[in-house]
Amino acid sequence: MRVGRTRRRCRGRTARRSVPGRSTGHARAGEPRPRAGPRPASPLSQPWPWPAAVASLVQGQLRHSRAKNLGIARAGRSGGVRVRGVKPTDEALAERRARVAKRWELTDEVVVLRAGEPSGWSGTDQHFAFLPHPDVAYLTAVGSPGTTLAYDAAAGEWELFGPRFTPERLVWEQPPTPVGRPLDELEEWLAQRSDRTLIELGAGAMMPDVLPAPAETNDESGSDGTAAEAGELAPGAAVLRLSAAVAFERMTKDEAELDDIRRAATASTAGFEWVYANAAPGMTERDIQVGMEAQFYAAGAPRVAYDSIVASGSHGAYLHYVYAGDDPLRPATRVVEAGDLLLIDAGAQFGGYASDVTRTMVVGADPTDEQQFLWNVVLSAQQQTIDMCRPGAVWKEVHLAAARILGAGLVEMGLLRGDPTELVTEGAVALFFPHGLGHLLGLSVHDITSVPYSREPSDDPVLAKLGPNRVLEPGMVTTVEPGIYFIDALLGDPARREKFAESVVWERADELRGFGGIRIEDDVLVTDGDPEVLTAAIAKPLRIG
Repeated sequence: MRVGRTRRRCRGRTARRSVPGRSTGHARAGEPRPRAGPRPASPLSQPWPWPAAVASLVQGQLRHSRAKNLGIARAGRSGGVRVRGVKPTDEALAERRARVAKRWELTDEVVVLRAGEPSGWSGTDQHFAFLPHPDVAYLTAVGSPGTTLAYDAAAGEWELFGPRFTPERLVWEQPPTPVGRPLDELEEWLAQRSDRTLIELGAGAMMPDVLPAPAETNDESGSDGTAAEAGELAPGAAVLRLSAAVAFERMTKDEAELDDIRRAATASTAGFEWVYANAAPGMTERDIQVGMEAQFYAAGAPRVAYDSIVASGSHGAYLHYVYAGDDPLRPATRVVEAGDLLLIDAGAQFGGYASDVTRTMVVGADPTDEQQFLWNVVLSAQQQTIDMCRPGAVWKEVHLAAARILGAGLVEMGLLRGDPTELVTEGAVALFFPHGLGHLLGLSVHDITSVPYSREPSDDPVLAKLGPNRVLEPGMVTTVEPGIYFIDALLGDPARREKFAESVVWERADELRGFGGIRIEDDVLVTDGDPEVLTAAIAKPLRIG
């Protein structure tokens, strides 16, 4: 998944730092806000193979989506819902900058944050689509190449510089909206402060190879992520600490940011509804991708948040499958067959903010017993761990709860043998669930990953990469995306087959090689109360077509 951003917007009022997710006017009049549902006693408290309530819900969703989606698709073809927004107010941006400056705790330094420059597209006289550095986008709401934000710590003042086009360049390109002072005045502004320490952040900043783990008073380190902890602000430490300080501000979303994520989710809904109404045996993965993404754009999204994953059949076992992965010069030609699993991981972007959604469906046929059982196991794991996304929850524990639920389902199906908790600990479950449960979401799809804070050393390859291992706070937006996959590279590895000879029923696992994978993913806002599922409007049908 890729970083994505353009410009951010809100509803024309100052973005508040109050607890996001409270009743702040996000839902339309008369519409209830999506909630996670009743809280179970524990992640493993439900009987297996799955709760009766889940099975009932699945059938209800299936009937509902078949009746509903055709109407939505027709609406999309005739115009449909189109998301619009406005940029954050100057006051809202000033509040963000003030919070960052306070966290930096600088006295005399000069800081420059650069949005970056576009990369040239060889042989075209054009550039690849530009994505500004997320820290600059957060503090300026500007997406133009070359945008630079400077901070004078001694004066406590910020200065914005934006590019201006020459007459010659205006022949070829439309100019960006002028912002701040002309960019060519930056050099003189810096020259006037040449006796001060200059710290470069944003695009092109040199990060040290070894990164300490700055963390707000959110873990046992007691760190508050401020620049004061960098001592004398040695070059590498200064870049790290100041970048981390911005990251900590970005970690919890204000109301303007949540508005854009909701708009991105609305555009994503249009794309998935098109899939539910139109995907059928005989179409290629590329056909489905193009039709879905067209609805993202028709709904007002300026771009996709990352390369869409549209994987049918065995392709669903590749976690980051893309249609041109085997040959970038040619699109995929695999035709979806009746009875195939279709895994789609895709999302629209709006205002620079991403949505990130995964649904898995059986196309054009009733699901097999194995497909239905495993789909319900994944759905149950997702529902129960979404409910755990509350203030004070440790993300690692939420991930492990999902792994135990999936492990219990694999035992019930006869793929694993043993106690689910022990199977998670020894790594057997990771053969079928080899990734983390989710990630923070925002201006980047995998948000705040440039500073890998609070990652604990672990011999477990999944836990070693699990980030962030944070205590959840109100205002965080995280994905929750459990899955079960039958990956040849893992199941066919002789070393793993020997290591897990007693835990895995290899004869049963081998029967399902080629099955593909099942993943269900939603974007979840942590609030003071129940979690809010920002992508709840996207149905979860088990069968389409």
